[in-house]
Amino acid sequence: MYELILGLHVLICAVLMIVILVQAGKGAGLSGMFGGGGQDALFSAPSGSAFMKKLTVGLAVGFVCTTLFLTILHTRRSGRSVLERVPVQQQ
Repeated sequence: MYELILGLHVLICAVLMIVILVQAGKGAGLSGMFGGGGQDALFSAPSGSAFMKKLTVGLAVGFVCTTLFLTILHTRRSGRSVLERVPVQQQ
């Protein structure tokens, strides 16, 4: 079960990175770096399609859910704290 969720998590990470890199930024241009991109963004259409935005949000939610689920599964598998695994030196 852990390996299946881990594989799904890695797949979601890869697809999320690709989807984010494909989208255009708000100030996509050099003028946006110096604050000049705000004027043309006021009257232009919103960048990116609604599908890409929804896909990004869905993948981000999936990423958070698999991260939390993997954390819960890992703590149940090991059952011990990190401090319990470290040998204590007697003085």
